[in-house]
Formats: sequence, structure tokens, C-alpha cells
Amino acid sequence: MLIKRRQVLSGFAGIGMAPLLAKSLAAAETTSNQTILVVVYLQGGNDGLNTVIPLPQYGNYVKLRTPAVPPQGLALAYAESDLALLAFNADYTVPALSATEYAFAPSMLAMRDLYTTGKLAVLTGIGLPKAETNALSHSNASMDWLTGQININVGLAQPPGWLGLALDAAPGGALGPTASLSGTTPLLIGAKKQAVVINPPMDYFGVSYGVSDNQLQLDSFYNKIAVLPAASPTGVLNQAVMQTALSDISVVQQIARKQRASTYPLQSWLDYQFRDIARLIIGGAGIRGYFAQQGGYDTHAQQALSQPLLLQQFSQSLVNFYEFLSAAGAAANVVVATVSDFGRRPAANLDFGTDHGGATISFVFGEQVKGGVYGTYPSLRQFDANGNLAMNIDFRNLLHDLILALGAAPPSYLGTWSPIGFIK
Repeated sequence: MLIKRRQVLSGFAGIGMAPLLAKSLAAAETTSNQTILVVVYLQGGNDGLNTVIPLPQYGNYVKLRTPAVPPQGLALAYAESDLALLAFNADYTVPALSATEYAFAPSMLAMRDLYTTGKLAVLTGIGLPKAETNALSHSNASMDWLTGQININVGLAQPPGWLGLALDAAPGGALGPTASLSGTTPLLIGAKKQAVVINPPMDYFGVSYGVSDNQLQLDSFYNKIAVLPAASPTGVLNQAVMQTALSDISVVQQIARKQRASTYPLQSWLDYQFRDIARLIIGGAGIRGYFAQQGGYDTHAQQALSQPLLLQQFSQSLVNFYEFLSAAGAAANVVVATVSDFGRRPAANLDFGTDHGGATISFVFGEQVKGGVYGTYPSLRQFDANGNLAMNIDFRNLLHDLILALGAAPPSYLGTWSPIGFIK
């Protein structure tokens, strides 16, 4: 069986390669004015309550986030004085020292600065519906967010992702419609097309030796890139896939050589992913949907030692990405959206962490975004049936609106939703 296009490479050191098939970048010009969506997966279940703090509920917040045991770790509740410069209202023009509605975590100063631009939407109380029977499972919640379906029993056939399906009919750029900068993901699996997987730094995307017609060498090549060779005694089908692979390598390396981005600030793994996404966008790859990932949000213990750093890295990475694109005149049609498994429980546990919970926070940022706060922040007095923050924005509503922003038709299984309103 001939494997699907884009399942072939993930970034191998490649110098001194055999001559490559040139592939034109001109096709990317047809997508230059269309929305490009970058989905950032905050893996592990980000604690929304310590990402955006509801100031009118501050008293209950402190009670929930102060374990009823002698101090043995770092407290989760932020002091009001630490939140003063991070405060904001739904009206993004209100200055921090006058705001009384919400506050970003103290490590998110860069995000607070972005909020003043009017290009950042903060979605509160977003999560999985009651109908999801195992919403506290990482595997279930992740599959829900990445496919747009609930209660999926993943067997031999991997269901397609909502972004892969949305861009299945999109005009093909030089590298296809989607790309993952963080390994393979269900999000980008389409019914017809597959994502190209590029592990940063993209400068080394390739293979380290030449390829001939020799079947043993072809088999060795396929083993190295972790795919099965086509069952053909002549190797013709193998050659067809090989030609596609080598063409992809050629395009990526052309862009890497032209878009060095030597001054791009690199302080986290997310920076590397954002940098190479920016290089691909500016370089004319023609990709419409990107996937990046930041891990570490499964904060069951000593959350104060990890989540603030992760949020600081995410906030600064987003600023770096936007500033780099803006300087190149390439930011106008790029939208960044965050997703996460779930939120955390409202009360801290005895390990000064938080366990798997319900509703959380999502961010959507870009020139096409109408800044502000969307959704009603969950009550810190009344919780859902599991004692978690209640969901008031169904995650499928967000996915529905993002797909519409791409100019695509949402799959019927997402259901019908009224627009949330964050897209201009």
C-alpha cells in the first residue's frame, strides 16, 4: 500500500544529499491573503484559575487555593499586590491600575502587554460538555480537543482531526496545507491529506545519504523514516513516495537557507517551534494550519514551581512570534489559538498542586481578532457535578469559529453554534 503523502519525514540531519527535485513555491502566493491558523496545545491540562484570576471572586480564590495543612510548599494563591499590574477588564482599553475584573498570572506581563493591542481574546470557562463520559482522562480529553468529537473509542482507525478536515480542500502550497512542529498529531489528519512533520530546527530537515534504485537501500531509507515500503517488486511506488519526500526536503531547505532568523530570541522549546513556523510563513510555504506544543501543565504537585514559568514562556514566545512576523509584514492573516486537555480542580491538593478538573482558559490572538473577554467566568462557589469549575463555552464552539475563520465548512459532527464573536 502506498502510504499517504506527508507521513514520510520528521527532520533528519541532511548534508551532502543526492540532487533533489525542485518544487516551486509559487503556489503559496494563492494563500497569502487567507487566514493561517497556529494551534498551540498546552499539554497536560492548564490550570485556568491561576492563569486568569477573577478579581471579584478573589476571597473565594484564596480560600480554595490555600491547603488546610501546615505550610510544606509554595502557596498557589497569588497576592493581590502581585496582580495589580496584570489586572484587566473586558474593555481592553482600561489600564491595569484601574481594572477590577480579571488579572493575568504575575509571570504573564508580556501577555498583559499584548492585551492592550486589542488583538487578544480571552475565553473563560471553556471546556468539554457533560456528555463526555471520561472528561478527566488525558487521552480522552486530548482526543476530544484534537478531533472535535467526544467519547471516541479509538481502535485501529485513527479519526481525522478537525483542522486536517477543514483544510483538506484548501489549495495546496509547496508543502501541503498543514504542518506539525511538535511531532505527529491527530489534529492535522485529513480525509485526503496528511501533515508534513518538521522537528525544529528546520535547517536540518533531510536525510544524510543519497538514494539509488537499489531495493535494499530503499528499504533502509524507509526504515529510517519509520514508514513501511510499498509492496512493489520494481520499487516504482517506493520511488513515487521518495520523490515527494525529497521534494519536501528541498522546499524546507530552500526556506531555511533564505530565512535564517538569526536574531530570533530562543529561550524555550516553544520559541524554536514559533520561530520555524514564522520562517515557513515568511518563506512562502503556503501552509494554512500549524501545530505547536508546550508540555508540563499536568501540575499535580508544587504547581507554583512550574506553571508560572510555563506561562511566562508561552506569553513571551507569543510576543516574539508576533513581533517577528510584524517586522516582516507577515502578521496580518495569522491567528494563534490555544487548547488544553482540561482545567484543574478549584481547590489545591495536599501536594500544593491541582488535580484534573473542568473548565479552563483559551486564548485567541491575531490581527483578525476582536480583543476582550468572552464567556462568563465560572463561579468559585457553585461547581459542576464533579466539584469542578463549570463549563460555559463548549470547546466545539471555539473550533467551529476557528474553522469558519479559515473559510472552511465545519464538519457536521461539531454541531451548530452561534459565533462567539472574537473574529472580526
